[in-house]
Amino acid sequence: MGRSSRELHKVIVVGLPTTSTTEDLLKLVKPYGNALEAAHAVDAEGKPRGFAFVRFADADAQQAAIAGLDKSDLGGRTLNVRAVEDRSAGAASAAAKGRPCFDFARGKCSRGAACKWAHVKVADAAAASRRPDWQKTRPAGGA
Repeated sequence: MGRSSRELHKVIVVGLPTTSTTEDLLKLVKPYGNALEAAHAVDAEGKPRGFAFVRFADADAQQAAIAGLDKSDLGGRTLNVRAVEDRSAGAASAAAKGRPCFDFARGKCSRGAACKWAHVKVADAAAASRRPDWQKTRPAGGA
C-alpha cells in the first residue's frame, strides 16, 4: 500500500514557540527546499500546540530540512524534526484490539469485524476462561 500524495515528503516539527505563525515556519524551512504546505496544530480554542507539519515537493528537500533543523534552536526552544511515518489503518486498529474477545473464544461473539476486541483463536477452552486455575475444575460430588 502506497502513501497518499498528501503524506509524501512530510515532516513534523516539534518544539515550536507558541507565538510562531505559519509564515514563520515557511520562512524557517525555505532554505531547505520548496515547501508546498505548512500547518500548525491548534487546540480546541485555536491556540497553537507547539508543533506543525510541513510538506515538501521532494524527498531531497525533506531530508535536507530534517538534517538542518533537527536539534536546532528557535526562540530558546530545541526543535525536533522528523519524517512523518506511514500510519496504516491496520496498525492503529491492531493496537486498539489488544485484549482478546472472551465471547469470541467461547464462540458467542456476533459482532464480527465491528467488535472492539481482538478475535484470536485460543488453544483450548480452559485457556479461554478468566477463572483462576483453582476454580476451573468443579468437584464431581457438587452440593
